[in-house]
Amino acid sequence: MFQPALAELCLSTGKRQIHISDMNDRPTTLFPLLAFMLLLPGALPVHAWTGALPQGGELRVDPDTRRAWRVEGDTARPMWDGVHRLEDGSVVIIRDGTAVPSEQMLNTWESRPERVDELEGRPCEQLERRVCGPADECRASAGCLNARRLLNLEREAQRRAPFDAGARPETEVADQCRAALADPAFPACSKGVDAAIVTHCQTLVERVCGADGHCSKSPACPPARQLLDQEDRERTGAPPGAVTPSGAQCRDALGNAFFAPCD
Repeated sequence: MFQPALAELCLSTGKRQIHISDMNDRPTTLFPLLAFMLLLPGALPVHAWTGALPQGGELRVDPDTRRAWRVEGDTARPMWDGVHRLEDGSVVIIRDGTAVPSEQMLNTWESRPERVDELEGRPCEQLERRVCGPADECRASAGCLNARRLLNLEREAQRRAPFDAGARPETEVADQCRAALADPAFPACSKGVDAAIVTHCQTLVERVCGADGHCSKSPACPPARQLLDQEDRERTGAPPGAVTPSGAQCRDALGNAFFAPCD
């Protein structure tokens, strides 16, 4: 008999048994756990990026959804949001359950076969990819923040949909995303892939203004965005990953009480 309090489901796949747990080991129900079958450790894409964790196990990132999972043996758990240091000393940033692509991830994913129309029929995901960039290069732009807000609204509406509606049911938000694809307020990202490197000023803007911009009216958000604009100009022609003068100011600002995190 299934007991929700266990918050874990054991599934048999051939000769293996796969344990799927939720992120916080909280009580859950059977149907959401069954939905995780699409992302079992043995069923992740061949070109999923993996990184060893110092405490054991590994971090896996799906190249299409960028969902991040902590895998230990046959158990997979969604990776919690935050900055995670890997065994080799590098770091991976997880936001809303998805990884900010690193150079290593991009190199891994570039080697996979091209997929045509992978987001066909998913206008909110198309909008987010177009405006924020395929490697999240324009993640701090106003258009990207608004596109992600629409995507989050759609995902919330999909979570409220009946179970038999499917994994990605059409919602009323989809029409807004289709209209936004032709709206000048949602311009396509034009930055290069090297912009996928997370800078101090990008970190500051996301921390102060909020990942979806809901703290954009806070006193600290405009100066943080001004520093980001200056950093973008200074990075033109600079070596990838180099800390610019504005970047150094943002690094110091991360420890300044004025630039308080968005609640």
